[in-house]
Amino acid sequence: MPNLFFIKQISVQFNFSVLSAAFIIVQRVIYVIAIFLLGYSLLAHRVILAAGADYFRALLCGGLRESSEGVVLLRGVRSWVLHDLLDFIYSGRLNLSCRNVWGLTEAASQFQLQGALALCLNFLQDNMDETSCLDILALAEAYSLEDLGRRAEDYALAHFQRVAEGEKFKDLPCVHLQRLLERDALNADSEVLVLVGGDCVNENFERREPNLCLWFAQCFMRGEGLIRTIEWRPLAHLPEPPRFRHCVCVLNNTLYIIGGRKYYGRSRNHLVCVSLCRFDPAQGRWERLPDMSRPRDYFAAVCHRGKVFVLGGNCDDMNCLDSVELFSHAHRMFVSGGCDSRLRCCPCLWIYDPVHGCSERSPMTAGAGRAGHVMLVSGQRLVVAGGLQPVWAGFGDQLQCESYDPVHDSWTSFPMLPRPHLSPAAAALDGQLYIFGGSSADSARDTPWVHRYDPQAKCWDKLGAMPRPYADLAACALQLPGTKTDSPHSN
Repeated sequence: MPNLFFIKQISVQFNFSVLSAAFIIVQRVIYVIAIFLLGYSLLAHRVILAAGADYFRALLCGGLRESSEGVVLLRGVRSWVLHDLLDFIYSGRLNLSCRNVWGLTEAASQFQLQGALALCLNFLQDNMDETSCLDILALAEAYSLEDLGRRAEDYALAHFQRVAEGEKFKDLPCVHLQRLLERDALNADSEVLVLVGGDCVNENFERREPNLCLWFAQCFMRGEGLIRTIEWRPLAHLPEPPRFRHCVCVLNNTLYIIGGRKYYGRSRNHLVCVSLCRFDPAQGRWERLPDMSRPRDYFAAVCHRGKVFVLGGNCDDMNCLDSVELFSHAHRMFVSGGCDSRLRCCPCLWIYDPVHGCSERSPMTAGAGRAGHVMLVSGQRLVVAGGLQPVWAGFGDQLQCESYDPVHDSWTSFPMLPRPHLSPAAAALDGQLYIFGGSSADSARDTPWVHRYDPQAKCWDKLGAMPRPYADLAACALQLPGTKTDSPHSN
């Protein structure tokens, strides 16, 4: 007879006020009974359980009393946790999410299931953010997970200002808070605006040259009258290749730079990029990531719940892409406007769901379409600004802005931009919207200007100029270690 635990239905009484599962072994028979799943059954081999986890090896082969007794009962473990861990022992696969990783980490540590525990710890580290780092720190201390605890503590110190603004910070024990405050690595600095890539005409007006530097806004200054200036500082140099028409995302204060174009020309020379890289501002270190499946420029990208979504774009100057790629170690995303393969501006707005695909919502109302624009979140609304629109002689600058209400599926007017911004960069910081550079469809000239929208004043304000009049660039808000900045509305 094979060394197999056979299943049959049994009846056992439990205290239903306790959320637990029972794990019963009778000679060569195994029973799994969950409180809410009476009669639930599983097949398992004694030798596989012993080989898969140190706990079961000691239980079944260690000469303990339980190894010779007919029944062994384990309480305090949920039925779905046992099911997932047994499935891992057999298949080596563990499906993790932000909801189930906590219970699986506790059980994997308890049962000394090292393979599953390593997967759980990697998932927690890759998805650590301001809302979860304190929970991860508490979990690590409860189960003596020293490396995870150090990483959670370092993350809390590096993002202390955001962590302290969360509700969970109020429940942090005084001993833990005192330990954090005594660390030299404590960083309470504010975010800064960062410019990434783009290109501009060189100083001799001979050709266009890519921007190989990351710039951050050190200080916003107001002079007499209408004089505004911005003090820019170099942050880092972009690794090869140089990029414009690319996208950037920030995930766990790490900057991701995706796709784009190296230079103008046909894509047979591989001028449209397929590569990704990321920059860690705390370490000052670049890392190359796996390539996308298709080269893309003029596309959109967004970070959400530990994942980077890349949507649409152009791949070879002739064909537009309708595909979506996902980079990862169900919420909705909004996609607005753009040009199709026939260079027609679209006024459409879509909701993209990773599971259910795209569904169309009410189209934009300003003009006959919009492309080369930016879209940002302002409160509970989406704001579209800049870009171009179709006119009788081709394309013209689009200065009108509008905002979208997702609840009522409706658009309303928004203050107009004072200057054109075609293919600019944009970022949101402290509830205010920033638009950087780009060009003008009417004059075919690049613009160096930076404009900010203040929701309280309900108007656009010119803050000053970029280091150069870059177009087809990208921007983001990033927290830099040891950096103090002056806000544009405080000077």
